[in-house]
Amino acid sequence: MAAKKRKYNGAAQRAHQRNVERAQYRAKAEKRKAFFDKYRKQFLIGIPSAIVLIIAIVLICKATIGPGGSIPNFFGHLQGVGNDWIVANTGTSSDPRYYKMATFTAPEGYTLDPEYHVASDKLARTAYCNADDEETPVQTIYVTGVPGHTASEMADTVLSYGLYGADAVKHEGTLGGQDAVWLMGKINDDQEALEAASAAAANGEEVEEPELVIGHEQMTIYVDSVQGGCVLVYLNSTASTPVENIPSDESFLEAAETILAGLKPEK
Repeated sequence: MAAKKRKYNGAAQRAHQRNVERAQYRAKAEKRKAFFDKYRKQFLIGIPSAIVLIIAIVLICKATIGPGGSIPNFFGHLQGVGNDWIVANTGTSSDPRYYKMATFTAPEGYTLDPEYHVASDKLARTAYCNADDEETPVQTIYVTGVPGHTASEMADTVLSYGLYGADAVKHEGTLGGQDAVWLMGKINDDQEALEAASAAAANGEEVEEPELVIGHEQMTIYVDSVQGGCVLVYLNSTASTPVENIPSDESFLEAAETILAGLKPEK
């Protein structure tokens, strides 16, 4: 007698297939759990370690790579700055970008004053020197970076202030092997006469420049650097010197040749 064919039951077959899949999933899940339980300690140690490693990599990058080629600023500390660097912030206070503008070596006969710092930005790097000899024409040297303005632009701006007098001119040439722009002349230190002239001018009176009786020689030098900025080298003789003893322009030009030989602007 021929065997009776079983009627195909699709619903039962699908239910059976689902049961098989569930059993396989539970078996895999149990294997994963067993594996995790076996290596739980390693996982708990490894995951935080990986997070620490990622944070360390980020911090190392921040400490070694500054935005736009600027000096890395690691939590308020500039990285890799040399003792002879002149550094200026070409950015803003909220988004600072510090750049090396130059290196400066004090010439023979001058001593660097590491405590002198007039800039409000404590991360900027400047240089201030005092002459060792009181008879030296140039008694003080101040070097700083000027962001965002070229040497010629800065000279024009200072010239417009009238500090060097109505007849002052902008000089351009080479000093100490550097292409430079400079202003120079004798500055009146008679404060009483200057204040009287200022008050008269404020009253609408026609005023002439007070006679130079006591004063000092001053020279402002600008040398172009990076980021569209420049380096300022500011030279002064002893203040309030009788006019007949104020150093000459020629003596300052001679000194500037030696002083700027120690300046190496970034280009």
